Amino acid sequence: MAASDIPEFSMRLTADGTVAFVHAAQAHAYLRGLFKKAGAEIAAQFFEYRQQRSARQNRAAHVLFQSWLPAKPGWTLGALKLYVLGDVFGYLEVVHPVSGEVLLFPAEPHTATLSVGQFCLLIERILELAAEQDGVVLVAPDEWQRAKAAAEKQAARAARKAA
Repeated sequence: MAASDIPEFSMRLTADGTVAFVHAAQAHAYLRGLFKKAGAEIAAQFFEYRQQRSARQNRAAHVLFQSWLPAKPGWTLGALKLYVLGDVFGYLEVVHPVSGEVLLFPAEPHTATLSVGQFCLLIERILELAAEQDGVVLVAPDEWQRAKAAAEKQAARAARKAA
């Protein structure tokens, strides 16, 4: 697993102040797989869901999309964003109730709801897809590069601790 692939799990604060995983089965399976010993002490960070990324980081992704767009004749900015979001996070298949046609929708249709880790994956994939598909070399934003480096260092420290 690459350092930028460290998963983040959304949690919801209950009325009594306890926290619960939004997708509990997925989070519990990951934790059981990572921490084999029952009773292992682990660390968690808590912050408001929508305040995870800076406005500057969000603007950087928008600039990357806009910089790539001229190489995609006939595409709109919105279509390019949805295409990359689907590539990174997968698609949901929905059957149209009348026609029976199978429709594909990005599993994560908005960048605003992405965690920092997911957003780093998105930026990385924008850079890769633009170069691979259209020969467009985009420069990664400084803030993304710093966030990725910090995540890699944190993962390396955790790996050393676990060994």
